[in-house]
Amino acid sequence: MENTKERILSLLEHARGDSRSGQQMAEQLGVTRAAVWKAIDQLKKEGHRIEAVNNRGYCLLPESDVLTKSALEPWLPASYDAGLLHVYSEVDSTNDRAKKLAAQGAPEGTAVVAARQTAGKGRRGRSFFSPEGGVYLSLVLRPALPAEQSTRITTAAAVQVCRVIEQVCGRQPAIKWVNDLLLDGRKICGILTEASLDLETGSPEYVILGVGVNLYSAGFPEELQPIAGALYQKLPQGMTRGRFAAGLLAALLDLSSQCIQPWVIQEYRARCPMVGQTVQIVGSGRQGVVEAITDQCGLRLRFADGTEEEMQSGEVSVRPVKG
Repeated sequence: MENTKERILSLLEHARGDSRSGQQMAEQLGVTRAAVWKAIDQLKKEGHRIEAVNNRGYCLLPESDVLTKSALEPWLPASYDAGLLHVYSEVDSTNDRAKKLAAQGAPEGTAVVAARQTAGKGRRGRSFFSPEGGVYLSLVLRPALPAEQSTRITTAAAVQVCRVIEQVCGRQPAIKWVNDLLLDGRKICGILTEASLDLETGSPEYVILGVGVNLYSAGFPEELQPIAGALYQKLPQGMTRGRFAAGLLAALLDLSSQCIQPWVIQEYRARCPMVGQTVQIVGSGRQGVVEAITDQCGLRLRFADGTEEEMQSGEVSVRPVKG
């Protein structure tokens, strides 16, 4: 039954907005009409918006938005092996799931996608609030690069996620160094990169790239409302989490080679309007003015005493420039 249900959902997803005959689906899948009806009934109970049309069959409505593997497949590149894709309605952490797969030998391109996380991970040991309105994706990468160059994966990912949002949604997010994306001053995306190093070569055995995007507003807790935002208040016609997740995955698949290309840092600088701003180094109480974003995606800071320092990792809080 489960296999029949998924196959029927795939047929309906490929024809989203158009009707498919129950008899034709039964013949195509080699099952009975009763099996098709039972599968449709179960899909409706799971939240899929399917309409029965007299003399035409069944139609998956354009506004139906349940995140499943079938919802991604029509939008994935033809060259992508869908067998590498793992989609869940809920997981503890997509990064943790992807790490387990990578440790078992999963190849580059293996992806874990979820509609919700119960233990989402942020930088520096923080939790990452992961409600139903988001898309949470973790990707296994195996870059043939030294560790210091592999750190640029986060930079390239930030640029590519911006590109996806600009192309799909027509909105232009800004990058807050190093890995947050903002719209109207509110965070709409976080990126977390984790790696396992080969101690003999000094290169990563694998890198797990995690991206969480607030696609539509799902009700943030009171303490997050001033700082958290979303791309949409509600999804517009033609947009689904599956379509967005597929576009996101497609844009990130080549990061192992893209991350060292010169255009990455150029586009990162163009999207990261921090030069000239006063920032506070979190945890130190020190403040400085951002003089430049370096070729290694660090911050060059100038302090009140005239000294300069390059900050390659850590976290800063933006402060408005006075005077």
